[in-house]
Amino acid sequence: VTGQWEGTAYNDTSFIFGPFNVITLKDPSTESDSIIIQDTELKFWDFQSKAHLDNGNGEFQTELSRYDRYEETVGVKISNGKIVNSDSIYFEIQFEDDVTPYGNTYQIKGYRVRE
Repeated sequence: VTGQWEGTAYNDTSFIFGPFNVITLKDPSTESDSIIIQDTELKFWDFQSKAHLDNGNGEFQTELSRYDRYEETVGVKISNGKIVNSDSIYFEIQFEDDVTPYGNTYQIKGYRVRE
């Protein structure tokens, strides 16, 4: 589940941005039930989110995660997250600091570039 991914963002079928790097890390503050997902290059969106992980099937999601961005705290929602065959990643993400808060659902699709 952990690794470095090259992702591309879509809104429905419209290409939005990419490629950009995303990493998934085990959350060191828990035993194994969550991961941290982060845009490491800050190209698509400056985000870092903690998500619940189901290790059995590689699925992850969060109802609402908050991260500090500059001097404000921003909310992020992740749904339908999945690691497929350990070599590709998919998740849907919404941002509180979007033009309309949580108004757009971005689909992130990518593939593993490094463990």
